[in-house]
Amino acid sequence: MKNKYNIIIIGSGLGGLLSGVILSRKGHKVLVLEKNQQIGGSLQTFNRSGCTFSTGMHYMGSLDEGQTLNKIFKYFNLFDGIKYKRLDESGFDIFNIGGKEIKYPIGYDNFRIYMHKKFPDDKEAIDTYINEIKNTIDTQNIYLLKYTSNKSKGTGKYLSLNAWDHIKSITKNPELQQAFSALNFVYAGVKEKSPFYIHALINNHFISSSYRIVGSTGQIAIKLANEIKENGGEVLNRNEVSNLEIENNKVIAAISKDGTRYESDHFISDIHPASTMDLINEGDIKKSFRNRMKRKENTLSAFAVHIAVKSGVFKYINANYNYYKQEDVWYASYYSEKKWPEHYFLHCGIPKDGDNYSTCIGLLTHMKFEEVEKWKDFPINKRGDEYKEFKNKKAQQLIDLVCETFPELKDNIISFNVSTPLTYTDYLGTPNGSMYGTLRDYKTPIGSYISPRSKIDNLLFTGQNLNLHGMLGVSLSAILTCGELIGTNDLLNEINAN
Repeated sequence: MKNKYNIIIIGSGLGGLLSGVILSRKGHKVLVLEKNQQIGGSLQTFNRSGCTFSTGMHYMGSLDEGQTLNKIFKYFNLFDGIKYKRLDESGFDIFNIGGKEIKYPIGYDNFRIYMHKKFPDDKEAIDTYINEIKNTIDTQNIYLLKYTSNKSKGTGKYLSLNAWDHIKSITKNPELQQAFSALNFVYAGVKEKSPFYIHALINNHFISSSYRIVGSTGQIAIKLANEIKENGGEVLNRNEVSNLEIENNKVIAAISKDGTRYESDHFISDIHPASTMDLINEGDIKKSFRNRMKRKENTLSAFAVHIAVKSGVFKYINANYNYYKQEDVWYASYYSEKKWPEHYFLHCGIPKDGDNYSTCIGLLTHMKFEEVEKWKDFPINKRGDEYKEFKNKKAQQLIDLVCETFPELKDNIISFNVSTPLTYTDYLGTPNGSMYGTLRDYKTPIGSYISPRSKIDNLLFTGQNLNLHGMLGVSLSAILTCGELIGTNDLLNEINAN
């Protein structure tokens, strides 16, 4: 049968494409169905005024030789034909917290030395903090690409520790507390909820090493999709799944919006679990499970401004610049619309031909979905003048804040493009435009967890909502998901053998 497959994957985000490569290598006939014109989820890019901007993937960590993502990229051949630029070893992220700058150097030795110099009276606390991160990592077998059958000691302890409370227990110095917390924008940390293990995984990931992709992030999506096709699979864009046909607690077919019926033995959803529930008819899945997926709390959304700048004006920064107007970096927990913006994450496009100046600048900050909700039912590009005015006003406010630190931007902007929470909902399919999917809560570590297995026998989940977001987290989710079908430990053996 033409439309009969072994594996159908709904959504072509990183998790879906990685899963497609893994399973197609094992001889499975794979079909990936993507609703958008462009594949890749957060790897999608767009071009404006000679700049290529990424929708969601800005940098990644643990890519040095022997590190976790390095091993995964080797397994997927993602070093072949794609270049990566290592960020500044003396500070891959620069934080301006209430007017005081600190840096995060690459490598724990460098990090320790820098922090000791910055906070000479708190050396013991700094050492304790680094050890606590490492101790947490040692409890996360899958993060270390270890056999999942070897249970780590102390896993439960770090799952149920609040990040902010634990940091405060390590040091009473308020400046050092903020310094330890500085990366929390990368996981949209919430003071009262975020667990320490998420904090530790993210910090370890980037402190180990940090890189940018040279050129379009979409290169990764294209390379993975091409391998799926080379292995006999298909990747179909503009094919939105509208319904899953279920019999005897098994999905037997995915029905696209145009009515095409695709049959398969197994199905993997790379879209948000709440959105997956919308594809399943009432009565075809346990009501309690449906409600749990639909009621998951999600991380905050974002507002982004993508700027094309005149040449020779903005010197390239081989690091990310994070600005916090207040002296509390847990901005996501409580920001006020009236005071917005008080924060931004700035990243530069890598200059071409060895130039020292960047002509493409990206700005990113938090925004609640409620601020744009009244336009949510309008079609894309048809939300009217009021929405355009809202976007432009907010963009100018954010640019004005950035110009206080980087005055060279003022009067040198050629053009800018704006993304709001609606943009992330439209193109990434995340409920309310959530940046990093579901929010993890230390009070309910089990309740916050989403298993690769759904309550439908042959329907699996993958993607950022399962384990951890970002390039590494999503890669690990694909390994866990495919492991349900071909054996996790066998797959880990293959990855480690590269």
